[in-house]
Amino acid sequence: MNTEPGSVSKWVSQMKAGDRSAARSLWGRFYGKLVRAATRRLGRNPDPSLGGEDVAQGAFANVCEGLLTGKYPQLENRDDLWRLLMASMVNRVTSHYRFINAQKRTVALNQPLDKVDEKSLLTLATPEAQAELKDLIEHLLETLDQDDPTGELREIALLYLQEHSASAIAKKMRRRKTNILQKIHLIRLMWEKTLAP
Repeated sequence: MNTEPGSVSKWVSQMKAGDRSAARSLWGRFYGKLVRAATRRLGRNPDPSLGGEDVAQGAFANVCEGLLTGKYPQLENRDDLWRLLMASMVNRVTSHYRFINAQKRTVALNQPLDKVDEKSLLTLATPEAQAELKDLIEHLLETLDQDDPTGELREIALLYLQEHSASAIAKKMRRRKTNILQKIHLIRLMWEKTLAP
């Protein structure tokens, strides 16, 4: 591996020029350090399916894709790249914890009413809980966007969450009711899979 001064800047320039092979050199230089930082940031992560390596790989891939597509024209050197990798890693860890906390709230909401105490209901009414619920809903909508880039599933889901009936959604979207019912069923299946422990 090339370790001469300025090698990172050279690899960054190569990536910005569309040379994917430079990613291997950047990977070798930053990956171990990024994994250690991500592992520390995760701390006592209650979800064993996600570790520091997963977060580091996702952050690295995200930044490299950004370099290749011209998303970071100002990025020039090692320090700029490290700050960007750290920001991407921190965002991923933060999103992970928000999702876990929102899942806990969803489990609480799914309990039978006779098992939900007043304290739980008050907890769900806090601004933090509302923010986490909003994040969870956005995450669920993004899973629909991945399978349906047209946005139709997102639109149906939002209308359904706003308590519109299948008939009302069908009329609004100029679709058959049976088609809307099938899409609602598909949305439920996708969300159950996403929320499965």
